[in-house]
Amino acid sequence: MSSLIALVLVVLLAFSYKIVDLIVRGIIGRTLYRKIANEIIYIWGILLTGIVYFYEDNYVFRLPIHYEPIVLLVFIAAITIIFISRYSGYKPSGKKNILNFVLMYPIVEEVIFRGMILPILNNSLPIYTHFELLHTPVTVQILMSSFLFAVSHLQYYSFNRTSIKFMVFAFLGGMIFGMITDSSLSIVFALLLHIEFNLLSVYYSKRAQQINK
Repeated sequence: MSSLIALVLVVLLAFSYKIVDLIVRGIIGRTLYRKIANEIIYIWGILLTGIVYFYEDNYVFRLPIHYEPIVLLVFIAAITIIFISRYSGYKPSGKKNILNFVLMYPIVEEVIFRGMILPILNNSLPIYTHFELLHTPVTVQILMSSFLFAVSHLQYYSFNRTSIKFMVFAFLGGMIFGMITDSSLSIVFALLLHIEFNLLSVYYSKRAQQINK
């Protein structure tokens, strides 16, 4: 795959939620769309699962290997998430939205950004290590996938101070998740950490609401 095709493909994947959203809205109309808006993520997930199945060099359907060097990084990331997730600013409401936020978005986003975009970039661009963190390399591909992960959050939210905060968290988290995935060749650890972050974000948000009552 050429570098240009790879770059176009990863950008399309990064904004695939919005693409699916617009297509579904155009097909079924606004009235019906309002009734199933929360289900768009399931349509998105099903379509991506089909795409992943036909892209053999993915990190999705693999168990972690070579994970011994990143055990400390995973542990530190898990502990850090406990403290920083309280400042995430995420406040999903309603059982369906919370379920999607805690489970569905982490699953689909990890499939896209670490499971597909990262190996596509690795296979299409020269691999250069910018620096190391806890003896784990941070490559250009990891930084690119992290940037796309951060910017892609604009397909969910309007551009404002809050969304900038979301993007900062997404970039830093995407970098750590990318390092872990690139080293283990699997999204398993990144997925668990992503779910942890989203779950604790909901917990702290609910607790803050109870305290402020």
